[in-house]
Amino acid sequence: MSVKFAVVSVFAGLFLLTSTSARAQSCNPAAVSYIVRDEQGTVVGGEELKTLQQQLPKVVGNADTFVGEVSLASDGVTFYRHESVDWAKGNKVPALDFANAKTCTLDLPSVDLTYHGKKMHLVFNITIDRSQRDRRPVIDSLPFEEGTFVLELTSWPRNEDKMIPATFWKKSKTQ
Repeated sequence: MSVKFAVVSVFAGLFLLTSTSARAQSCNPAAVSYIVRDEQGTVVGGEELKTLQQQLPKVVGNADTFVGEVSLASDGVTFYRHESVDWAKGNKVPALDFANAKTCTLDLPSVDLTYHGKKMHLVFNITIDRSQRDRRPVIDSLPFEEGTFVLELTSWPRNEDKMIPATFWKKSKTQ
């Protein structure tokens, strides 16, 4: 009887250990992809984008910063997620990425970018929680210009796979 109990206890312990580990590793990262544009509105990529990313702290808010890319559908507004079977067929566009896979949440307050001697202060004020459906927004930018810009998302319908257009950036009247 005690051998049976010991065997059952070991299996139960192993089951609980593996199910706990699996749950701890399962995380849908919270991420924001920001498409940077130069003064003429052309997407910044390659070494220039890497230089912009290297100006940033390694962590902004609670998000790691890196250069990534988004995959846009032919309409230029719909994007494909990395795990989508349609990812490969989309037009790849370089982007600054801010992501948190550690806690599956994201707090992205603001970012300062300097490009061609101009400083653009971007106020994102984005918070993504663990249960939110639109966990990986893609945000288009205005042409690069000096000043402070605030992302106004009050009228954004929270479409999961539609890029947030540059028109949602508003120039701040206060510096």
